[in-house]
Amino acid sequence: MPSRPTVHSFYRYNIEPAMLEAQRRVFAHFDVPLRQWRDDKAKHAGWIDALLADDSLDDIVVIADIDAFPLSHDAYAGLVAAAERGAIAGLAQTTNDKSPDKIFAAPMFMAFRRDVWRDFGAPSLFPYDTGDVAQIMTDIAEARGVEVALTYPSFALRPIWALADRGVYGTGTFYGDMEFFHLYQARHVNTVDLFCAVAEGAIAGRHDWARYLEMIEDAPPEAKGGRSLRQIIRKLRG
Repeated sequence: MPSRPTVHSFYRYNIEPAMLEAQRRVFAHFDVPLRQWRDDKAKHAGWIDALLADDSLDDIVVIADIDAFPLSHDAYAGLVAAAERGAIAGLAQTTNDKSPDKIFAAPMFMAFRRDVWRDFGAPSLFPYDTGDVAQIMTDIAEARGVEVALTYPSFALRPIWALADRGVYGTGTFYGDMEFFHLYQARHVNTVDLFCAVAEGAIAGRHDWARYLEMIEDAPPEAKGGRSLRQIIRKLRG
């Protein structure tokens, strides 16, 4: 029987209860084990480091942001299967303020074997000069010829950032062939409403795209990103 490791999700006091409940409902609907961890003192990377050091947990470590969920059980199972074969698996992201041309597997939804992490020298997953949280796992994997299994964004309801030469992502991003959803901008009330709406769509098996677009248009300016799609396309074209 395929393994079903628990997905671990970190949050703090400022996350809306509605978001927590929506994420729980989606995971339960797709029969994916989930544990939401509240820690008002730890930093995200510090929490991941503690998770990795805890041998009482699953051998395959699966991490998700509190504003992310799979859009099917198969998407979760595929990520776990990649980790089982020794890959560093996750959603594709770039750290645009540090290394904009470097795509890595990000912990917004990520999986890898604990023994692979140990073989890498048990590195801390804190950000560093040229990388963001957990980016070190991709760096080491590539240096050693270890597979990095990336799931790329297919589209975003509100494009904000360039993904090197592979497209764009932003608020309300859908990854793969309708495999994962990541909200970003989780602190804004309007985007929390969007998150809950997409969760409802995932559970119902039918997405109301017109409703999502209306909700993203109603989001406050600070949740819409600092660059327009035209600016992002201009950057991609050089």
